[in-house]
Amino acid sequence: MRILSFDTSSRSGGIALIEDGRLTAECVVADVGAPSAWLLNGVDGFLKGLGRTLEEIDALAVGVGPGSFTGLRIGVSAAKGLGWALEKPVIGVSTLEALAMNAPYGNLRVCPVLDARKKEVYAAVFTSSGRGVERIAGDCVVSLQGLFELIDKTGSGPVVFLGNALGVYAELIEKNVNPAIIASEPLWHPRASNIGVIAFRDRGAAARPEDITPVYLRKSEAELKIQEGGRKAALLTLFKP
Repeated sequence: MRILSFDTSSRSGGIALIEDGRLTAECVVADVGAPSAWLLNGVDGFLKGLGRTLEEIDALAVGVGPGSFTGLRIGVSAAKGLGWALEKPVIGVSTLEALAMNAPYGNLRVCPVLDARKKEVYAAVFTSSGRGVERIAGDCVVSLQGLFELIDKTGSGPVVFLGNALGVYAELIEKNVNPAIIASEPLWHPRASNIGVIAFRDRGAAARPEDITPVYLRKSEAELKIQEGGRKAALLTLFKP
């Protein structure tokens, strides 16, 4: 089974080809910029470089979040569009689970953390072993204090942290989680290859393209502004002379 996978959940980006659960090739860019500017051309160039075509792909896989709202919309839309045009199924994968797979195996808890802004992080907790990662706490958006409470609830011992939120909160995490292991910066980016490997494992859950949706975990800034505008309008109506 050939799975074309990609990730657009952050400023990093990647495309990978997984064949029968094994990585054939991967393209990774640490700071690729807007996904709309590179994704489809990147997929085309990636496959041409391998001497493959989209028609030879059996399924598509995409990181569905959490992560950058704009990046997720573009990535999921691209997967849906390609899947629909090619009549291929699409497999959505948690960005945090794919990120957790970057941690070296060592029978430790692994906590991927992505910057959600507003002094919050997207986080989950996994255990890491020679078999990969296994989830012990679901994807969530929490404050830093909420993150520390989540870690306390999932056990004891060292915790490996990785993800772009460390660029902002590494020092606070080290002060409040003991012992905290901060992974090296090259491991902070979700990998398209991990998305493809997880998708192959979960291939039985492949869905129709139209059924794949981004996982935001909270409302976008635009939605919050619209909602706040609605509240203000309601109050003005209520207190109108």
